[in-house]
Parts: sequence; C-alpha cells; structure tokens
Amino acid sequence: MNSLLLVGYYMVKEAVNPRLHHSDFEEYLEDVDLDCFRHTHNFKHMKYIHHLHKLVEEY
Repeated sequence: MNSLLLVGYYMVKEAVNPRLHHSDFEEYLEDVDLDCFRHTHNFKHMKYIHHLHKLVEEY
C-alpha cells in the first residue's frame, strides 16, 4: 500500500473509532505514526507525518 494512502487510512480509522483519547492533534499524529509503523515496519510514511507536523506548527 502506498505510504500516503496508509497514513490517510489510519487517520480516518483513528478519527472514526479512536483507541485512545487524544488531547491534541500532535497526539493523534503520533498514534497514526505508530499504527503505520506497526503495519509496514519501515519509515517511508514519516515524510507525510513530518509535513502534517509542520502544518500544525504553522497554524
């Protein structure tokens, strides 16, 4: 599965049925990051997570 699609899939999955309560978007992204890593066991998805972290910092 493409890394961008994988990040999108886990973002939607976590938004619809959250496993944990997230106090902010940063915690939400960390949870999505862990889910992506557990699925693929590589770090190809990290560039998309970093872009989302930059958007959070800017706004």
